[in-house]
Amino acid sequence: FSDAQMQELESMEVDATQRSQEIHQIAKSVADLHTVFKELAVLVIDQGSILDRIDQNIEQVVVQSVEANKQLKKAENSQKSNRAMKGII
Repeated sequence: FSDAQMQELESMEVDATQRSQEIHQIAKSVADLHTVFKELAVLVIDQGSILDRIDQNIEQVVVQSVEANKQLKKAENSQKSNRAMKGII
């Protein structure tokens, strides 16, 4: 091999080594990104569960508020009735 051919061969070898390192770095970045997306998926699932619980709690509050209003109306009517009875006595 001539000196020019040896230099070209060394240059190609350096380029190939550099590309190999860059490809390895890209593969590592893709693996890291995969990990991030898996963690994100877990967070989304957890938040969905929390939102479901919040929704259920709000529904329970609505039902209990309606029942509380009924009980307050009964108490109010009972109190009015008792006042009328005291006025008679």
